[in-house]
Amino acid sequence: MSSARRYDASERLRVHLSQFDWSGQTPARRAALEAFLRLSNAHGFTTVTMRMLATELTIKAPSLYAYFPGGRDEIVAESLRWHFSKFGYAILAAVDRTETAAEFWDAMVREHLTRQVTLPESDLWDLLVATDAVVPSLPAGLHDQVDSWVAYYEDMYRAAAIDMGIDADVDEQIRLVLTVVEGARRWCSADTLPDAVARAIQVSHSLLRLPSADSSRVGA
Repeated sequence: MSSARRYDASERLRVHLSQFDWSGQTPARRAALEAFLRLSNAHGFTTVTMRMLATELTIKAPSLYAYFPGGRDEIVAESLRWHFSKFGYAILAAVDRTETAAEFWDAMVREHLTRQVTLPESDLWDLLVATDAVVPSLPAGLHDQVDSWVAYYEDMYRAAAIDMGIDADVDEQIRLVLTVVEGARRWCSADTLPDAVARAIQVSHSLLRLPSADSSRVGA
């Protein structure tokens, strides 16, 4: 049944996230990941050294290697996995409370935009992914993981669109929607968040129903 598409898509993301085992993550490791994201957002990803991170955590730099034997590359990879895991579970919690396909879609836009505006590290994630697509800068193997995470997330939008009766070929429209949401800090703030969410949802539905560029040219 078409009504099951969005549930199947969300379940695929849930299964994927379950592969990340955070049960053994100590408070010290978690603090290091959060501090790395915070410093990277404030000073730039490439400038954050092990020494700078240790100073932020008020520990000696060699102590970091006890938590992360792989050094900075391990911290980078783990911090991005940690960020995406929190993001993914927040999205799943939001859509789990919905009933209709439109509510499912709206919940994704609402949760994503809210986190984009209120969590500065969200912009860092977007910057790292965009930069790595042009000039590879992420640790080996992490680029492919990022691509798979994005694919799982976009598939949830695609499934919701199909459940709403929209054509299956909506990849371009979905990416337009994500561009609006991921750029939220440029056009709204935490103070205007409620109105911004409502506006973003409205715009997302309008963009979803736009014909793709290819189909527009066909009738030209």
